[in-house]
Amino acid sequence: MNWQTVEDQYHRDNKFFAQLVGVWPRQERFAKFSMRLVILVIVTIAIITEVSRIVVFYSVDVLLDQVVYLDIGITVLVKQYNCILNEKKLNELLNEIVADRMMERPKEELKILDTYYRKAIIFSSIYKASISSSALMFISIPAIPPILNIIAPLNESRGREFVYPAYYFVDEQRYYYLILAHMVSMALVLAAVFIACDINLIYLIHHGCALLAISGYRFKHAMDDVTLFNGNYNNMLIHEAYVKVCRSIEGHKRAVEYVHKIDACYVRYFFLLLGLIIVAFTSTFVRLSTMEVGTRFFTFCGFTVAQLVHLLFLTVMGQFVENSNEEIFQTVYEAKWYNGSSKTQLLYVLVLRKCLNPPILTGGGLVPLNLYSFVQILKASFSYYTVFRST
Repeated sequence: MNWQTVEDQYHRDNKFFAQLVGVWPRQERFAKFSMRLVILVIVTIAIITEVSRIVVFYSVDVLLDQVVYLDIGITVLVKQYNCILNEKKLNELLNEIVADRMMERPKEELKILDTYYRKAIIFSSIYKASISSSALMFISIPAIPPILNIIAPLNESRGREFVYPAYYFVDEQRYYYLILAHMVSMALVLAAVFIACDINLIYLIHHGCALLAISGYRFKHAMDDVTLFNGNYNNMLIHEAYVKVCRSIEGHKRAVEYVHKIDACYVRYFFLLLGLIIVAFTSTFVRLSTMEVGTRFFTFCGFTVAQLVHLLFLTVMGQFVENSNEEIFQTVYEAKWYNGSSKTQLLYVLVLRKCLNPPILTGGGLVPLNLYSFVQILKASFSYYTVFRST
């Protein structure tokens, strides 16, 4: 298979969504900048109208309402422009996936690559479904009053609803459908940017985990052919095992470098997102505690669940990397290293030592991404909520 065929096969999903929002590195220049401009205009208008509502109708409730939606708009820009600013690095990482697929490998290593690729497909499908359903929930809000007018009519028709609260400096009833069109487009942009940027990360992380697993497999089986014969080891087999271990070390080094490259692309991005998620959770908890049960109440409940899924997605990616590192340590330990020469055994010791300082994903180099951090972020958000409620 040639390069384009392999790319179309293994990047079909993330390529389609990345092209929709102008973050695919090899997209045509005109199409790329056109999509970026359209999204920038839509998101900028949304942010301006949300800030305007705070300024014109300022109150604590209005501020808490808008902080949640402002958080979403800022997150969209953070996601898209992280991909734009790191375009060359991401292109290199994506190219390495194709190059690894075109490389001749033993069937066992190809099986490992396929296993992690299938895992990436499953996780990306779950993530696409969750984000799409969240966007659909927001888009369907304006349809609720007309439906209720038919199902449970009142003496007078219910008022029109918008996708999210904002102030457009015009008569909202007269220009209702124009405003609604912009809000719907904002919800679609949100879904497209979230899916495009995050499933790209899913495929990168799982390929990094696959490379780590392949190196672990090599370490575990490097000594399999070394056996005793008449009470002695075959020097030729000992040398071949040493060469295999050296090759395993090269594979492990490349896998570690690949994960470091991913972290370099996303380290500031993760830090900003974690901060935005804490703000979103805190303001949502405060707002829910003061709202009456209604359409907006259930909207905020849905938003809380969506943010919970988003936070879990970010932290579980880092947890996958940590799990892969722990698996390598275990497989190296289980190898028949004791059958090798002294210099081969020393290589195993050095690898085990290296595994004690594994590559990890972090937010700003300060917050490691794992399930422990997931719990700590929720605790921090709830702590800030209790502080706000007590003041």
